[in-house]
Amino acid sequence: MKLTYTLDQMIALQSGTGYSDLHNDYELVSAHYDTVRCYLHFVKRTAEWVKVPGPAHLALVFEQVHYFQQSEDLQLPTSIQEIGFKEPDDFDVDWFMERPESGKDHILFRLEDDQFIRIGAEASVLLTSSHAD
Repeated sequence: MKLTYTLDQMIALQSGTGYSDLHNDYELVSAHYDTVRCYLHFVKRTAEWVKVPGPAHLALVFEQVHYFQQSEDLQLPTSIQEIGFKEPDDFDVDWFMERPESGKDHILFRLEDDQFIRIGAEASVLLTSSHAD
């Protein structure tokens, strides 16, 4: 999978000069899959501990999706616990790779309450809105 961003500490996204801590500063509010693309929409938290300025909204867009799986009865909004990569035939959700080792590896978002979203795609891009206060 080609990414336009990198993962930092398995909880944050780095893109150019932008840094977005998905674990602490954002909530996943929607996940949409339409057989070709997948969209994950994140909204900046308003909690008092969120001090770092950043975009109000983030979207991860996955192109040419060939694998999509999410927990049954996925409850949104939710928080990201970890982000990592899995080989396509590895379904142990307790172990992750920090970086993809091949273009076919899946990205896995571990969420609250042992929920998850797993995506295999050709490419992923990060889209951001204007900065929040």
